[in-house]
Amino acid sequence: MKMKVGRYLLCGLALVSATKNINAGELIDPPVFASSKGDKTLDLLMIAKPTIIDALPGVTGWAYEICERKYSVENTCPPDKSNPNPYGGARLQVNPGDTLKIHFVNKLPMILDSSHSEEPGEEFLAQNPTNIHTHGMLVAPGLPSPTAINPLFGDSVFVLTFNSANGMPDIMPTSHIHGDVRTDTTDYQIKIPDSHPSGLYWFHPHAHGISLNQVTAGLSGIITVGSVNDYLRGMPGNIATRHLILKDIQVNGDQSVNDEEDPDFCTSPSAVAGLCNGDNGGKWYFSVNGQLNPTITVNSAGQIWRITNASGSATYELQLTKSVDGTPTSTTGMAMQVLSIDGISVTPVTGTSKGGFKQIGGAKFRHIACPGVTSKNPSAVCATSLHMMPASRAEVWVVNRNAQGHMIKADGSQAILQTIGYSTGQDADNWPAVKLAQVNFSGNAPLHNTPVLDVHDKKHDATGLQLKAIAKELATANQAVGPSSACKPLPVGWKRRIFFGYPLSNNFGIGFELIDQHGATVPGSFQDVSAFPNAEKTICLPLGTGNTPVYEHWEVINLTGEDHNFHIHQTKFRVLTRGEIEGQALKRNESGILQDSVPLLTGDEGCDGTVASWRSGACHTSPIDVEIPFAIAGDFVFHCHILEHEDGGMMATIHVASSSDSKASYIQNGYFGMGHH
Repeated sequence: MKMKVGRYLLCGLALVSATKNINAGELIDPPVFASSKGDKTLDLLMIAKPTIIDALPGVTGWAYEICERKYSVENTCPPDKSNPNPYGGARLQVNPGDTLKIHFVNKLPMILDSSHSEEPGEEFLAQNPTNIHTHGMLVAPGLPSPTAINPLFGDSVFVLTFNSANGMPDIMPTSHIHGDVRTDTTDYQIKIPDSHPSGLYWFHPHAHGISLNQVTAGLSGIITVGSVNDYLRGMPGNIATRHLILKDIQVNGDQSVNDEEDPDFCTSPSAVAGLCNGDNGGKWYFSVNGQLNPTITVNSAGQIWRITNASGSATYELQLTKSVDGTPTSTTGMAMQVLSIDGISVTPVTGTSKGGFKQIGGAKFRHIACPGVTSKNPSAVCATSLHMMPASRAEVWVVNRNAQGHMIKADGSQAILQTIGYSTGQDADNWPAVKLAQVNFSGNAPLHNTPVLDVHDKKHDATGLQLKAIAKELATANQAVGPSSACKPLPVGWKRRIFFGYPLSNNFGIGFELIDQHGATVPGSFQDVSAFPNAEKTICLPLGTGNTPVYEHWEVINLTGEDHNFHIHQTKFRVLTRGEIEGQALKRNESGILQDSVPLLTGDEGCDGTVASWRSGACHTSPIDVEIPFAIAGDFVFHCHILEHEDGGMMATIHVASSSDSKASYIQNGYFGMGHH
């Protein structure tokens, strides 16, 4: 259901970038900024600013210019110390136990063509405030003390940095500003627990109301924690690791950027890989690390691909398909071993059925039996396609294979990395099919000695995520939040039911209710679907005794005729099996795949977005049941990570309080950090 929440155009500048031939040749990995081994700190200057897109001379997007803080001069980065091709994205490499420090600067321009400037409570969005969110990280969302002289923020979305050149907002009682207001700069200091999982994460702005616009214009990058060797036992050194950041941008015929992705923008397929044709000379560009149709050369040892969908709204249905001269020779994708989903390694219990894999994997990949694997081999997951909604990350092992799927040496054959197109429902978006990259299987290297890589990470898989250790390491931050008498633990056998739907008077929204151990709605707990922030809703819960982790069962229901993408901050969750839902499970975390977002597939034609249609039986839809552990206290959110939907109101807040037996600090009961500096 395409609902616009304000349309902005970024004007193309009459400039041409330096002739960097990044549209042809081998894929270039994103530039890396790595933490210091000495003090275990990565200290960066990060500037959000207009940027000429190297692959599209004359087209201006928005991107992060980054350099190490020690090289910066008065909030600027020297050209020889900053990331080249900012639109393509950079990689921040940190390790468990490190501290990520970011001195953040907003140099974004005013949004000249903004419908928000005339909407009550939303006028400030035309001034283009922004912030940073470290997506998927298990870190504190800490807010500074209101009296702090040099305030330092954690991974909090409740802060907005304004560019003073655009003017400062009028903070009125009717304003929808939902956080602290900063001028020009904000300092973030994010402690990464020693027990943090190694894996792939990313960073992007989370300014509600214009998140889609800022991400679509190019504001994003990736974060890697630790190394793939942390969860791949005995991985040969000749298997290269590549990082693929998928971005798309729609450019109108006048070179302006349409930074609210329109799924109907593509009017005719293009013979040229990496783009789709639009009306009036418009082009929809799909890039990998900012490159259009790069070549990826894979030798006989194969490669590990760490893939991030950094799109604001587009869904990719990714396949690697054998080809000849750029033409696919099959409609079926090659087998790829799935190593990690959303930053957590995939090590399910051996013997899980095909249907079970689909369920616990949240339909994020089309599972097949790994070719050549017998019952004596370690458990492994293989797939022929990856269903990647916005914000999804997947890590796969790619190697040359024959028609039967078995590994063979690199023989000069080719394949295409492509999205084959995806429709999000009968009342929704049709995302186009596009060729993304050319893959050449060439280069001498010995084949791996077994048909799958050995994923072995009992420290961080679904059976052993060290939540108790993370809670202990973040004890000071958790205690600072303080207890709240308003936050009640969920009784044994109860669950939260979350509704994703359409409010009667707004675009998108969320509602919820409590369900008791008998399956009945708890009287007085129902809150109908409404939009954030017009009708801000908050779930409030305490940590366990001594600030230990607590687990909650949530049933998430899609009331609409289109897919959504459930995402929650500051934790991971596990999709429950049917047996667990029905009370037949023997033990918590016996199997599963931890993730931070999961597709909520569309209901049938009777689903009009209201709870009433679902209760009447007119709307038939399949809920997703998840077990969510909470180990980090503070204020954060859950929402649909299709950013058009999130900006349109499909978001709600969570307050996790410390337990009543912990010592409170400056933040008193119910404090939400919503004041304005």
